[in-house]
Amino acid sequence: MVRTVWWALAVTAVAFTAWNAASLTMFDVSMACSKIGESSSYQCSDRAVDVLGVWPLIGVGLFLATPPAMAAIALHKRFSWIAVAALVVLFMAGIAFVTHDSYSSLLVFALPMAIIGSIAAAFQRSVPRCGRRNELLAQ
Repeated sequence: MVRTVWWALAVTAVAFTAWNAASLTMFDVSMACSKIGESSSYQCSDRAVDVLGVWPLIGVGLFLATPPAMAAIALHKRFSWIAVAALVVLFMAGIAFVTHDSYSSLLVFALPMAIIGSIAAAFQRSVPRCGRRNELLAQ
């Protein structure tokens, strides 16, 4: 069940990034457009992918999808909490870089992911280490 939640978070992050690739304009990602409604190098109605490129957006998608995917693969409580911490750090990075003309504002999506991930990690059962499991079986 927990593995399914982590994989769902990873797939949701990729879908969220793809949806934003199709729908964001520079007005959505540029503070110059948001504040004064104009910029010198592009029109505010231009698609963000055309102005900023697709590779930064792919990077943001990978940043968002990697922690839950790693937690789903490892399926260990410690890695789940590390994934939650990584998502919180990504959220803080999104807040810190919100004024840049980039896709970094999309990183704020990491907060709801971290909340759902922390619930999943809290309900995840701990499995004894291999050495400890063998000791328990020997008794």
